[in-house]
Amino acid sequence: MNRKSYSLLIFFSILLLNPWRDVLAQQYRYKANSKSSLVLERGWVILVGGGVAAVRSDICGSWGCNDFGPNVSVGGLYKFSPYFGVSGTIDYVKLGAVEKNPEAPLNVAFESEVIEVAASAVINLMDSYAGSGNYRAKRKRFAVPYFRIGLGAVYYTPTSFPRDRSLDDSQVTYDPERNYPAIAAVLPVGGGIRFYINDEFSIAPELSYRVTSTDYLDNIGPVLANGARKDEYAVVSVKLQYTPVLKNKIFSKKQ
Repeated sequence: MNRKSYSLLIFFSILLLNPWRDVLAQQYRYKANSKSSLVLERGWVILVGGGVAAVRSDICGSWGCNDFGPNVSVGGLYKFSPYFGVSGTIDYVKLGAVEKNPEAPLNVAFESEVIEVAASAVINLMDSYAGSGNYRAKRKRFAVPYFRIGLGAVYYTPTSFPRDRSLDDSQVTYDPERNYPAIAAVLPVGGGIRFYINDEFSIAPELSYRVTSTDYLDNIGPVLANGARKDEYAVVSVKLQYTPVLKNKIFSKKQ
């Protein structure tokens, strides 16, 4: 990709949400007259998502020097209650950037293929059911904000090359700073809003930040770049959540 600005990240976020706009608007319009949910906020949920990613490394510390790359995610979530669950996900992320200072002597750009495996605690900031105080309705809330924090590992392979060329066009690639592929720890932190569509489907725009234990996602180690911090990356994504419907006998029993 060509160099992008911060506005491109916002553009991609809007683009990802746009196909769901009419669905969400219609769901909100008729939510007051909807039937009670027959599915408890408990059990397994299948997660599938996609988005865009940006990196913060020794050679790129801002949005302007990033080559935004794709993110694809699959996984599962087990809900223990309307407030708390645990998820496991596998993400593919492609990162890339060019040197932030045109006058810097390294003359470097990079691309990195990353596979991330992580487990996270997911905490809803509101009850998934409508109501307040001691009253809880059987109807699900249309929107529920949530927070997640986890721990995992990344399996990554970076390639660096002269910054005035793309990897496809470059006739020169720089020597690897260490043996690749390599593995590092990752700490994903983020949150989003889950929008309820029906008992089976919800969608969740999400923003997350990954702090890693490696300084080599860009194939530039601390000796070359005098870096004082590890490499990090952010992901903006939209996740589709599918819940296998199993009617609850208590909710479905005639009054």
